[in-house]
Order: sequence, then structure tokens, then C-alpha cells
Amino acid sequence: MSDWRLAAASAVEAELDHTREAGEWTLLGRIRNMDDGGYAVDLRGRRINPVDDVRLAGSEGPREGPAVPVNAELVCGVMWIKVPGSLPAECDMVWVREVSTRDGLRQLADRLRDLPEGTLADQLAEGRPDTAPSDAYRACFLPGLRLVWGAPGSGKTHLIAKAAAELAKAGKRVLIVNAGEQPPRVPAATEAELSSLREDLAELTAEEQRIGELALALGGYDHETYLAVGRRIENEERSATLEAEFASVRRQHQEAAEQLAMAQRGLLAARTKWEAVEGKRTSLTEAHDHERQLEQLQPLLASIGAKLDEGGKLYRGRRADKKALREAEAKRAELETGIRDCLERAHPVTDDQVKVLAAELETAHRHLDGVAETEASVHVKLERLRGRIARLRSTGLVTAQDRRYHAECEELGFPSLHAERADLLRAGPERAARRGRLEERLWWLGERSAKLRADTEAVAWDSAQIVTTSPARYRRPRRPFDVVLVDDAGSARLADVLCAVAQAGQTAVVFGDFRQPGPRLGNPRLRNVPDVRRWLLSTPFSHCGIRTAAEAEQHPGCSILGTQFRFGPAVRYLAQGIGYDEHVTAASGRTEVVLLDTEGNAVDRAAVVRNVVSADGTAIIAPNRERAEGWLDVVRERFTVAAGTARGLAGNEFGTVLVDLTDDDWSARVRSFGSAVTRARTRLYLLADLDAVKAAPIGSPLGVVNALRLQSVVTVRKLADLLIPRQRVAIVATAGDQSARYGDQRASF
Repeated sequence: MSDWRLAAASAVEAELDHTREAGEWTLLGRIRNMDDGGYAVDLRGRRINPVDDVRLAGSEGPREGPAVPVNAELVCGVMWIKVPGSLPAECDMVWVREVSTRDGLRQLADRLRDLPEGTLADQLAEGRPDTAPSDAYRACFLPGLRLVWGAPGSGKTHLIAKAAAELAKAGKRVLIVNAGEQPPRVPAATEAELSSLREDLAELTAEEQRIGELALALGGYDHETYLAVGRRIENEERSATLEAEFASVRRQHQEAAEQLAMAQRGLLAARTKWEAVEGKRTSLTEAHDHERQLEQLQPLLASIGAKLDEGGKLYRGRRADKKALREAEAKRAELETGIRDCLERAHPVTDDQVKVLAAELETAHRHLDGVAETEASVHVKLERLRGRIARLRSTGLVTAQDRRYHAECEELGFPSLHAERADLLRAGPERAARRGRLEERLWWLGERSAKLRADTEAVAWDSAQIVTTSPARYRRPRRPFDVVLVDDAGSARLADVLCAVAQAGQTAVVFGDFRQPGPRLGNPRLRNVPDVRRWLLSTPFSHCGIRTAAEAEQHPGCSILGTQFRFGPAVRYLAQGIGYDEHVTAASGRTEVVLLDTEGNAVDRAAVVRNVVSADGTAIIAPNRERAEGWLDVVRERFTVAAGTARGLAGNEFGTVLVDLTDDDWSARVRSFGSAVTRARTRLYLLADLDAVKAAPIGSPLGVVNALRLQSVVTVRKLADLLIPRQRVAIVATAGDQSARYGDQRASF
């Protein structure tokens, strides 16, 4: 293993030792409902790691309650979220799984140690790229390692995309590495079920909220009182009806009682007949018993007789069999005699007569049961009516106040609202169980979506012709790449670029602007560690000795994109004045540069924002985070206005840019100043005190602004004039016209 691999890995591990382990989920904030039906959360001024997963959940986190996976897009510090259909009301917080910084550093150190020798990474580590052609596009098709410097707006990203498409068409496998980070999208395979789950959970939440709404609406309403009044009103109306019904049921009960008495007498008569023949029934039963025994004896007699006939006179056991035959015949004679005696005692009663008597007794029993049931039913109905009549009489008479109260409750719909609330409360246990099932399924689906994304990404790394990634999402491919194109390398860590370049089988081209703010360390105390400075704070350009435009032009391994397409000549002159892009020419286009003179007065930031915001995108760039926070406080309600430092807004472009130069002349941030002014396409505002600009040293950012002011490249406007409200301007203009027209004439009446 080469020494540079060990040194680079050690530098990464030094930062790893000073990096805290983050939790599983990070709270970004509460969502805001936007006019287009979507949602947004303001992250301006806040640093977040690359995001692996975005969920909308409650304040307790995704593991407590529903957690809805969503698609999100980060635009200049604002996360925009689209959720088709309904969303549970409690899911009003944005939670994300960030890519673990510690895991990323640990994996980077391992990759550096495991890099094979003899790759283009060795050339980059030694700072010796191959000779570059003058045409940066052609460099993408030549074997070897090369650098390409391009100023902001020079078309680096467009060139990379065009070259990658051409290379893929030629059968090459291309890896594009850039700093662009967007949260991954929810797989289309899970969208339908996610939508259904969201709808179901939103319905449950709406029911739970409805319970609270109904409790407020029913405040002061006593349902028992309403029912009592209603009963008194109903009782008064039904009193006469119940009396008539009671009289009718009483007559029915009298008839049923008479029929019951007759049925009881009939049963008594049938039972008397039955009991009168009890002795004869017993004799018949004994006769039938003897007949069964006789029937069972016949096979034995037949068996013994057959044995005697077949065995002859001399077989063994003949004597015992003859004895058994005599005993069986004696038993038969005894049974036949018993049967005759029993039938004589039962005479003249026969079996058929016994069956008739039994049927009559059963019929009498059933008839009595039916009549008794009818009598009992009528009796219950009678007693129930008696009780209702008693209760009617006990409630007292209904009053006029009762009728007014009842009518008012009906008019306001209180009874139906109470019934609705009662139904919802009764369904509470079932609703809770269903919510648990839905939330569990939703969590499983969110985890499955994350796995599907990871699996899809893994397949792409191994099979796609063009793979686009960032250093935070780098993987070890099974299938090698022919060409590696690295974008945004002017602010990338050398260690990350080395890992990317090592994957190139034939060609590696590193694009970037070395004048952009450089790499950032999590712990500033590591800046003085030699290996950290070399491998983590250096960029591929600085490592190869390229820190200025002149050095880029002279370096044999560096191509230059000499034309930029974003801003006009005025911004180019401003950037060139501080040495930002001396060798870059501007294409057709015009960017207005305006110096807003504060005249040494305090700045009303809110008024400034109201007057500089444009429809094609606006950014306010401050020299440091403290001043950026001040501007952010003003634009919190304007999600389409970006505010931050040059580092935070690097890589973006805006129609209008305002650079705050009031309390900091940026002389210690020349590089950041160049990055800030080159963010503008149409208009660049420089907020400063004109006297401070005039007194600024030559070569400083304010000094360059002053030089361009003297050349009429920069227009000067008083801030106070810009901030006059339009209505006031119209009034002043009208007053001036009237004064000119009428002079000093006085009004007469």
C-alpha cells in the first residue's frame, strides 16, 4: 500500500475521531401549507447532511405515531414537499434520516486504504495530470487524467452531461460525481398503497378531531335533561293511547286466563285416566320384558339342539349339553307362563289403548304450555303497560318552558350532534386498533421504500451506462467504469476525488472552479494537522499547484472553459478586478450592477427586501453567518428568497442578487466575494456606504467597486430613493404637476 493512501486515510480518521454520532432521525421543523397545495419547511441558514429518507410525522418522531414517506426537493435552503391526496393532521413535522457523517468518514478511510495501485488516483495524488488539450470537451475522450477549470456560468455541468451521453453512446460506462444532493424519491411501486394509507389515517384523525369539535359545540347541552323533557312531552301525547291499549290488553289477559284454567282441567283429566291404568301398564311392561328374554333364549335352544344332533351319542360333552338344553327349556316354559299371567292381569287394557292415553296426556301438556305462554306474554304486556302508565303519571305535566327548551335543542341539532359524538366514542377502541395496524403498515412500507431505493441504486451502480452520484453516496461498484467525470471539484476534498478517480479504467476529468469556497472541516482545530491540510482541506486544483487563473493557464494538465453564459460584462469586470476570472470572457447578455448607497444610515432590511425581490429568483448574500441570520429573520415568510453566505449559496444562480457590504468590506473574504457576485444573472445590488466605497484601498472588493463606479460600469442609487413606497411617489408626482400648473394661486371659496 502506497504511503499516500495511508496518509489520506489517517487524515480522514482524524476528522472521524472529532465527529459526533447523530441519532437515527433529525427534526427539520414544522411544515408550512403553501398556496399550490404543497408544503415547505425553511432550512435557510441551517446545515444538514445529505438526506436518505424524508418522513412527515408528529413531534415525538417517526417511531411514535404515523410516519408518512414523502418526496421532497431542496431549493436554496427550502425543502419543498408534495403530498398527493390527504395527509394526517398530526403529521406536521419533517423528520429525516441523514447520511451518517461518521459512517461516511469510516467508509472513506476504508476505501482509501483499499484503493488498488496503478490507477489514475496515483497520478492525482502525485499532482501530475496528463497534458490537457485546449478543448475541455475533447479531454473527456482522451485516456488519462486531466483538470478543467471553469468559472461560474461557464457551462461545466452542461459539458459533462453532453460528454457523458456521447461516451455512453460509444459503449463507455461513465461515472459522474458532483456535489448536487437531493433527497431520494419514494419508489413508484409503493405510491398507491401509501396514498391509501394516508387517506385512511387522515380519516381516523378527522374522526378524532371531530370528537373535540363536537365537545365544544355541545358545551352546556345536557342530553339527559333533553331526554327527560322529551319524555314528558311524549308521555302527555301518549297517555290516552296507553290507557285504551291497557284496557284492550286486560281483556285479552282475562280470556287467556280462562283458557289456561280450561287447559289445566283438561290436563288433570288426562292424568287421572293415565294413573288409573298404572297397574295394568306395569303388567304389560313385564310381559314385554318376558317376551324380549324369550326372544333372546330361542337362539340358544336352537344352537344346543343342533350340536346334539350333529355330535351323535358318543361325543365328549354330550351330557353337559343335554343338561343345558333341559335348563333352557325350563326357562322357556317359565317365561311363557309369566307372559300369560301378565297379559291376564292387564286385561282388558291393551298396548294400543296405552298409546292413546299417553298421546292424550302429551297433547294436554302441550296445550297447557301454549296457553300458559300466551297468558304469561299477555300478562307481561299488561304489567309493562301498567308500569308505563305509572311512569307517565309520575313525570308530571309538561310546561311551556319544556316545550321551548325542546324546540331550541332540535333547531340547533344538539341531539344529532350528541348521537354522532356517542357513536365516535363507542368506536374508539376499534379506531385505536385500526390506527395501530395502519401505522405499523405505514412504517413497514416506509422501510420497504428505503430498501427498494437502495436496491435500485445498487443495481444502477452495477449495470447502468451512466451513474450520477455524490461523495456522500459513493459505492464500490462490481462493474468498473471506463470514464469518471468529477464536477464541483473546486470545493471538494481531495480525498473524495481520489476515490472517484480511482474508478476510472481509462479517463478521468476533474471539473471545478478553484476560486469557490474550499472544503470545510467539522472541527476547525484540525486545520493545522499536516495530513488533514493536504488531503481534506486541499482540492485537486490546489494539490496540483493551481490557485490562480494564471497558474491554471500555465499548467499543462489543465484546460480552461473561457466563456461564461450567466452574467454580463459588468459583473465580469467586477470579478476580474479582484482577480477572480481574468481569463474568462462573457457571452452575450447584460447584468446591471447597482450600488445602493446607505449614506451611513441604518438599513431597514424589510424595506430593502420588499423592493429588490424579483420573479426570476432573489438571493441576499452576507459576509458571515451572523449577518445572514439577520437577513433570514426578515425573509422567513418569503420562501422564494434565498439568504445566506457565499459558501452556503455556492453552485446556485439567481436573477437578482444583493450583496451586503455595510459592516464588512469583504477584504478578508475576497474569494467569497467573487463567488457572491457571480451568482447574479440579471441584476446585482451592492449594499454599501458610498463614502466607505470611495475610501476603500485599491484592490479590495470595495476598491474595485469604486473603480468601476468611476468608469460608470456601476450605477449608484441612494437607498432612500429606492425605498420610497410607490404610492408616495405617485402622490409627490401629482403634487408637483398641480403646483406647476397652478403656481401659487390660493384657493377661494
